[in-house]
Amino acid sequence: MKSHIALGAALLLSASLLSGGTAFAKAKPSGDAAIVASHIQAQKNKALVLKAYQELLGDHDVTALDRYWAADYIQHNPHMTDGRAGVKADLERLGIFKLPKGKVEIVRAVAEGDMVWLQTHQKPPGSPDLVLIDIFRLSNGKIAEHWDVIQAVPDDATNPRRMY
Repeated sequence: MKSHIALGAALLLSASLLSGGTAFAKAKPSGDAAIVASHIQAQKNKALVLKAYQELLGDHDVTALDRYWAADYIQHNPHMTDGRAGVKADLERLGIFKLPKGKVEIVRAVAEGDMVWLQTHQKPPGSPDLVLIDIFRLSNGKIAEHWDVIQAVPDDATNPRRMY
């Protein structure tokens, strides 16, 4: 019975979104409909982060900062600065825009609520391979906050498993 309710809520929510979202614009869904709405929003957030990440870091399109990053963006990496201008300056300082453009290797992408996690594998020229975990918080359709963990892939791993 619950699966029928969830399916009905999903269909109703989908129909609302296709019609411009007016049916749910005024009332907040509850119960199963809230779960469906939360999942749909999380997937939209994931799609936004994936697009933003590729456009900025893979395509070197700095105008992506205005489209996808909040003006009051908060950065938790202690070596980076806040705000859109800070992101641009930090990426220029790191030489990201001098690297070849290309498809970013996203290994995993997970979203829940307003949070999106990415695991990427990056191969900077002249540097060891890197595995990154980026965590983004979204607010009002923009990337509002970011945390990351960066680890070099060792040449002398103790076990044979890949890190990504």
